[in-house]
Amino acid sequence: MSENSLKKCVPIEIPDDNPFQNDVLNRKDNIEILTKFITSFEQSIVLCIDGGWGQGKTTFIRMWEKYLHQQSIPTIYFNAWESDYTDDALIALIGEIDLAAEKLAIQDKNEAEKSIKKIYGFAANFFKATMPTLANLAIKALSGGLTNADEVTKALSSLSESLVKEQINQYEQSRKTLNNFKEALSELARSYANGNQDTPLVIFIDELDRCRPDFAIEVLEKAKHLFNVDNIIFVLATDKSQLAHSIRAVYGQELDVRGYLRRFIDFDYLLPIPNKNKFINTLLEKLSLNNIVDIIFYGGVTIKVFIWDFIYIN
Repeated sequence: MSENSLKKCVPIEIPDDNPFQNDVLNRKDNIEILTKFITSFEQSIVLCIDGGWGQGKTTFIRMWEKYLHQQSIPTIYFNAWESDYTDDALIALIGEIDLAAEKLAIQDKNEAEKSIKKIYGFAANFFKATMPTLANLAIKALSGGLTNADEVTKALSSLSESLVKEQINQYEQSRKTLNNFKEALSELARSYANGNQDTPLVIFIDELDRCRPDFAIEVLEKAKHLFNVDNIIFVLATDKSQLAHSIRAVYGQELDVRGYLRRFIDFDYLLPIPNKNKFINTLLEKLSLNNIVDIIFYGGVTIKVFIWDFIYIN
């Protein structure tokens, strides 16, 4: 390979034993402070790491994940964009939680597996309990072979009463199922933390802003409503400005996105903008462009200097 061969930009290596070995943007202090912050809560919270495209959000949470492992804090990484081909965000989230059991150092894997089975069962029951019943009304009326108008009216009246009762029963059943689901999830979180009540389970959700709009909204809803369990922390890594476009695509351009997101996100952390010189130098080195941009460009100025000046101006 020649000296000037170009390379693709590959993810930064993050060693398990030294997460900050390649921390050229000096993210260590930010991660240590955020760790103290999230571990000070006993309740479930949702923290958003907000940053623009290319500012290193994924690298940041991957480093943070490895750092938390060193602190014996269990984590789960969920790439929402890689999972938005599915029809249901809940199934995708539970699937990642299940897969994590194989990676985490859990003392009693049998207890964890029992909890996961409960969670799958309650999730299935929850779907059944929240299925719409309006379709059943038409099916029953049509399948009854009713032709007389008076008979149809009486039948629909009777079915309407039955429908109301059925909906009330389903609502009660869904609440019971949701409580059972959360209890099983709490048991699982304790299993992942090896029974330590003070250790949270941290679930990282990445690339939310790249998902199709309906899936991104569903992930937010499921994380906040179904997984609102003590000692479970959600960390979203996303560009909130891009996420806002997705939300408006579903609910309309006039929606107050900030107000909407406050329903799901408890705290925001704006990822510090990296030192531009250091950022550019690192990127050029990763892409093997250093030798190329050091050549004379115009009036005695190299391409590298031109790039620095252009970014500072803009």
